[in-house]
Amino acid sequence: MPNRIISANGAETVQRTAAAEANTIQDACNLVAIVGVFHRHLLALQRSGTCGDELINHPVSIAFASKLNSLCQMSPERESEAFDALNRLQRGEVAEYEVLPIKQIPTNHEETK
Repeated sequence: MPNRIISANGAETVQRTAAAEANTIQDACNLVAIVGVFHRHLLALQRSGTCGDELINHPVSIAFASKLNSLCQMSPERESEAFDALNRLQRGEVAEYEVLPIKQIPTNHEETK
């Protein structure tokens, strides 16, 4: 099936609100809150008729997924290690994992010190 181009209408409240919050969370670091807001907007978009591939590829979905990817500091190696750990946990075994601190982005004021 060839790729399709569709339009999201910012004049619709559901689309506009979801887009605004997708932008707002880009500076957030509370994983639970980010996922909760993402879930709320996914449901609202779905109820408004954005479903399936259109929902998965919606700019709001991509922005939230990007934030989660960044917050978890994903890399192919980190992802592979996580799935190895999942398999150990599923078998009832102990799984160790690396905890990376959240990357701090300096503000303009901090850069000039």
